Amino acid sequence: GRPTPRTTCDLRCDCAPRDLDPMALRGDYQGGSQGGADRFGGGEGLNAGIDKYMKWSWAFFVGAIVTCVAGITTFIYYLQNFTFAPATCFFEFFLLVFGFSLILLDLPMPGLQTHPHVLGFRTKVYKFALFMTRFLGRGIWYLFMATLVFGAMCDTGINFILGSVLTLYLLVLGLVAVGKGMVLTMKLNKVRDVLMSSGKTAENFVARGQAGLSSEQFKHMVGQMTNDQNMFGDDDVSYIINALSFAPYHADGLVKLEELQYWLQPGPPLMV
Repeated sequence: GRPTPRTTCDLRCDCAPRDLDPMALRGDYQGGSQGGADRFGGGEGLNAGIDKYMKWSWAFFVGAIVTCVAGITTFIYYLQNFTFAPATCFFEFFLLVFGFSLILLDLPMPGLQTHPHVLGFRTKVYKFALFMTRFLGRGIWYLFMATLVFGAMCDTGINFILGSVLTLYLLVLGLVAVGKGMVLTMKLNKVRDVLMSSGKTAENFVARGQAGLSSEQFKHMVGQMTNDQNMFGDDDVSYIINALSFAPYHADGLVKLEELQYWLQPGPPLMV
């Protein structure tokens, strides 16, 4: 009869890393897979994987506040100077909706990030608007918000100075985020090209019995394969793990074997 097909679990159990430093990718490296997760914040419960607790969260959060301020300012102005203008009303309504949605998406405070309603909202964003969880997508979105704020406050003459300041912040934030995303995307694609050209598969990098690679192990793998130990910083690796993840939450902080397998398949670059 035909041989029984091997499953992912079979591969994980009987395939050990062959070419990299075995101590670097062993399950007990930096205290084991659980220790690695604790070191990088994975042991504190379910962490939303969109920005976690890193510096960029605050920049995006301020951008969300800026959008809300513009929406509230224009809403109050039109209440005080009411005219029948359905298109303008819808415009201001969506500006407010976008602003409050971005606040929930970009909350940088760990205690609020784990609130059930916030987690539920982020899960829906991850499912229906995945581009919003990436630097490139977030940057493009904030550039779009800059145009809305400029149109709402400057074109209408409500407050040109305040509108210009708010627009400038969103414009700079969007451009920098797009640039950051492009750099990380190109560097990560370079790493994938190196791994694929070497003929190695995901099973070569995940130790026997280990669920995946921690942040430190992933960084070590990149350094050994590219001969560049400083290609990614610690925060960069966290953003990359977020991009590789199949889920919006990182309870263990690991890049799973299945996620590595998917990433190493031929196809377009993974957007970070």
